[in-house]
Amino acid sequence: MDPREDDAADRTPERRRGPLRIGDTERDQAVAVLSDHFVAGRLTQTEFEERSEQATRARYSDDLEPLFDDLPDPADLQGAQGPWSPRTAKPRRRQGPPPFVMLAPILMIALVITAITLAAPWLVWGMFWILLISGAHRRRWQYQNRHR
Repeated sequence: MDPREDDAADRTPERRRGPLRIGDTERDQAVAVLSDHFVAGRLTQTEFEERSEQATRARYSDDLEPLFDDLPDPADLQGAQGPWSPRTAKPRRRQGPPPFVMLAPILMIALVITAITLAAPWLVWGMFWILLISGAHRRRWQYQNRHR
């Protein structure tokens, strides 16, 4: 067997022994999660500063784990509780009837007018002329009585 193959086999994750080294990305993620816990009120200012400093100095994944031992997992928190808002705190019920009920009389009048217009348009024209003539007659009569 070639010695280079043995070296490659030793580097596979299955044969690794000991803690894994972490990079800047993992440290930044740890500080971001600590910041979320601080904003949520789970850490004091002093605790946050101490843990953030330890997270930025961490070299191995094992160095980060003790920083989160007494804190809940963020994935568990997202499913259990959503962000608080006044709307989610007290669901309000709408007072009074639904909006459709308020529009129902207007819709019924429009329906009746449409039905009369389509079924008997002569009736609409007759009503139009009656109102026109009676309205003109009243105005003339009122005008003549005021100026006498």
